[in-house]
Amino acid sequence: MKKVLPLFIISLFIVALGQPQTSPIISLLASACGFALFWVSLFQMKKRFLYSLLWFFLVQLIQLSWLASPTYQGVYIIFVYIGLSLGLGLEFGILSLFFPKKPPLTIRRSLGIAALWTLMEWSRLHVVCGFAWNPVGLSQAAFPIGSQMAALGGIFALSFWVMFVNLLAVSAFLERQKKAYYTWGAFFLLPYLFGLLHITYHQVKKSNHPQSLHVALIQTALLPDQKVYFYNSQDQFVSPYEQWTNVLTFLENLPSAHLDLIVLPEAALPYSAYAPVYEYKYVKVILERAWGDVDLTPLLVDSLTEIREGKTFVSNAFWGQAIADHYGAELVMGLDDFDEEHSYNAAFHFMPQSLHIKRYEKRVLLPGAEYLPFSFLQPIVAHYGIQSFFTHGKEAKVMEGKCPLSISICYEECFSHLIREGRQKGAKLFVNVTNDAWYPFSRLPQQHFDHGRLRAIENGVPLVRACNTGITAGVDSLGLTLEKFENANGKFELEKGALYIPVDLYTFSTLYTIWGDGLILSLSLVCIVFLKPFEYRRREN
Repeated sequence: MKKVLPLFIISLFIVALGQPQTSPIISLLASACGFALFWVSLFQMKKRFLYSLLWFFLVQLIQLSWLASPTYQGVYIIFVYIGLSLGLGLEFGILSLFFPKKPPLTIRRSLGIAALWTLMEWSRLHVVCGFAWNPVGLSQAAFPIGSQMAALGGIFALSFWVMFVNLLAVSAFLERQKKAYYTWGAFFLLPYLFGLLHITYHQVKKSNHPQSLHVALIQTALLPDQKVYFYNSQDQFVSPYEQWTNVLTFLENLPSAHLDLIVLPEAALPYSAYAPVYEYKYVKVILERAWGDVDLTPLLVDSLTEIREGKTFVSNAFWGQAIADHYGAELVMGLDDFDEEHSYNAAFHFMPQSLHIKRYEKRVLLPGAEYLPFSFLQPIVAHYGIQSFFTHGKEAKVMEGKCPLSISICYEECFSHLIREGRQKGAKLFVNVTNDAWYPFSRLPQQHFDHGRLRAIENGVPLVRACNTGITAGVDSLGLTLEKFENANGKFELEKGALYIPVDLYTFSTLYTIWGDGLILSLSLVCIVFLKPFEYRRREN
C-alpha cells in the first residue's frame, strides 16, 4: 500500500475535484488521466476490490459533500450521504474485478470495462427515485467545446468516453510506447475536435436565423424559514404579501418593458395555487401601487377567488394571472396544488388575457421529503413535521404559446430521458423551476446548473432556469451561457431580483433526441461481451 499511496492520493484529488463546478482545469485532467493514475496502481494490489471501493467512496464523499447539510434536512441526511457514497464505491469496487491481474490491458477489455460502468451509471436512474448525480461524464463537460458529444449519446456517452480514454491512458502508462500514447491522445482530443466543428457549424446557421424570446427570470432568494412559516422560526418568516410585493418590484426594475415570458421558481410562494388566502382589498392596493389604476374585475372568478364573511379573498393563481395580463406575457410559476384525491408539486403556465391555466406535475419526487418510498420511514419523517406527500406526475407536457415550452421542476432536470420527452413532443424551449435553498451555501447550485446545461446540448434546445436560490440563467442550444444572475463579485445564491434575457430560439435536431440513451446502451451491451471474465482468468492462469 505504501508504494501506491502517492498515486492513490493524487488520483483521488484529481477525480474528486474534477467537476466543472470545482475546477474546469482539474476536470480536464480527470477526463484524461485521473482514473488512470489510480488504475495503474491496481496491478500492484491484491485486495483490489476493497482498495477501489475505498478510493471511490472517498471521491464521492468529496463530490457529494453538499448533501451533508442538516440545517433543513435533519441529521438523518448524514446517513443518506454516507450510504450513497458507499453504494457508489461498491459499484467501482465491482468494476475493478474485471481488470486483468497483469498487463496488458487490451482495447477490447477497455471497451468492455467502459461499457460496464456506463450500464452501472444508467441503472442508478431506476433505483427508488433515481440517482442522477455525479456521472463521470461531467468531467468532460467543464468546457462547452468538450460537451457537444452529448448531442450524440447524452451524458452516458460522455461517461463511456471518459472511462475509455482513461483506460487507454492506463495502457500508455504501462506500455510506455509511442503508439499507445498517440492512441490515448487522439481519443482524448476527438470530442474537442467534434465540439469545435459542431459549435462552428451551428453558430453560422444561428446567425442566419436570428429569433429571440424576451424572458424575465425571477430569483426570490428566500431560505425555507423565510418563505414558509415554521413554528420554531417565526421571526424569519416573510409575509406572502411582502413576497409578492418584491416580485412586482423586481419586474418593474427590469431594463426592458417588453416581455414574452416571465418565470418564477419552484414553490415560488407559500400556500397552494388556488388557496384563497389573500384579502382582495390589500392585493388591489399592492398592485395599484406598482402599476397605477388597474382593472382586476375580469379576474374575480370562482376559480381564483372566494367570498368569506362578506370579504373577497384571492389566490396565488390570481396574482400570477394579473401579472401575465399586465405585461402581456406568458408566466410560468412553481406552486403546490391538489385535487380531491392527490396533491402535487406543480408548475403552472399562464397565458395573458386567458383563464385557461395549464398545470405540469413533477414526476421525480424526492424520497422522505416529497413521497414515502418505504413505510418504515414514516416515524422518521414525522419527526420533522412531514405528514403528507405528493403524487408523481405521469408525463411530459408542452405548453403552447409564442414558443412551445416544456417545464421541469428541480431535480428532474438531471434526468436526460425525461427532459428528452418534452423535446420529442415539440418543445423548442426548456424551462426549469428550482429551489436549491434546502442545501444552502453548498456546491449544489452549480452542479445542478451543469446538469441543466447538458440537457440543452443533448436536445439542441435553449434552456432558462429560475431559482429561488441557485443559478438563475439562460443557456442556448449549444450549452453556452447567455446570461447569469449574479452580483459584481460573482455571488449569486442570496441575490434577489429579476434577470432579463433575450433568449436565442435557434434549435436543431440531435441524435440524442431521436435515439435517447438507446444508442449508448446498445453500444455498451455490444462491448460488454468483450469482458468474458472467466475466459480471461483461464488465459492468465
